[in-house]
Amino acid sequence: MTGKAERVVVTGMGVASPLGCNIEEFWSGLVAGKPGVMSLEGGIYSGMATKIGAVVQGYEESQYFDSKEARRMSRSSQLGMVAAKQAITESKLDDENVNRQNVGVLVGSSIGGYSAAEPFIKNHYDHVRMSPFSIPLSMNIGPGSHISIKYGFQGPLLNVDAACSTAAHSIGNAFNLIRSGSLRAALTGAADCPFSPAVVEGWTALHAVSSREDNPAEACRPFSADRDGMVLGEGAGILVLESESHALSRGVPILAEIKGYGASADGFHLTQPTKGGPAQAMRRALEDANLDVKEIDYINAHATGTEWNDKNETKAIKDVFGERAYQIPVVGNKAAFGHSIAGSGALELIGCVLSLRDQVVPPTINYKVPDPECDLDYVTEGKRSLPLKNSMSNSFAFGGSNAVLIVGKYNVSDV
Repeated sequence: MTGKAERVVVTGMGVASPLGCNIEEFWSGLVAGKPGVMSLEGGIYSGMATKIGAVVQGYEESQYFDSKEARRMSRSSQLGMVAAKQAITESKLDDENVNRQNVGVLVGSSIGGYSAAEPFIKNHYDHVRMSPFSIPLSMNIGPGSHISIKYGFQGPLLNVDAACSTAAHSIGNAFNLIRSGSLRAALTGAADCPFSPAVVEGWTALHAVSSREDNPAEACRPFSADRDGMVLGEGAGILVLESESHALSRGVPILAEIKGYGASADGFHLTQPTKGGPAQAMRRALEDANLDVKEIDYINAHATGTEWNDKNETKAIKDVFGERAYQIPVVGNKAAFGHSIAGSGALELIGCVLSLRDQVVPPTINYKVPDPECDLDYVTEGKRSLPLKNSMSNSFAFGGSNAVLIVGKYNVSDV
């Protein structure tokens, strides 16, 4: 990086989520503690190993795409496009005066390509003629590619695949490109859909998925002693990031500022994290943002609802924040909208921006039984209003890939 670093701001956001297909529905549901997990029946869900999941609500394919467009997009690409349109409209990035050569698309996806490929693989073994769309539909770069093509953005086009940390790494990389001056603006975030029989069976074989099929809405229980696993979900979260100077020159409202990004690897185990990797990512994000632990007002946790992850993340937060850890609200959103793998981190960061806007923290729902190893303030009583300036969003993935983002209220006078 040379010269003075650019400040990086958020000017648009969009979602396709199990709590709704627009920002306000998503946010009102999250704040109200509404569960987006449900029973899955019929169609593609009939052959799956689990009968519960979090499916995007308020989305009808025919309302967004004609039949030809829809056939050429995976479910992940469709959801990504729906979220991107909202973000682009809010940020006015579709204005004819925007130089599209300076707009990048760093939109990640991880598991959606596997889900999309399953029917084609089955056709091969059943000796059914292969569709010419097999490969394009199965590419995890699909969501980003469709966004780039639709809007003519000609900056860098990248897909980051880091499993459950995909969105946070995508946003972090966009942040670095913009603040270094290499890029003026970017669409970033992630879109994913895990719903195909083989993919879901693979997750259940890991014993990572909740077995509470008789009570879907309360199946995922982050930090609760009776937690028994995550609930798979689908979703997309897309943000428009810009350099402050670019946003101000266009006269668009600034929603928040991305202040720091930290990344690390556990270097330990494919599916069992250690506290060292997550703690290192949090420390790097704080250092990157030039913030002290006392300046973080809210932590949006990775909080999958699995026995191992939740206690490990709690230990890592204590390791980084010390006694301050007990004074910071720590919230897990995945009980509300499921775990959409790549997409979760983007939905969670969007939630952080909205928390800063409204000065309110949503609850961690489904907390039932105190766990002595998970003893922080998880906001289990319902939404909480409090002064917020800086929020931290954690994303930790299988394979040991960790990403942490810090987002803050935007103040034009900050230096």
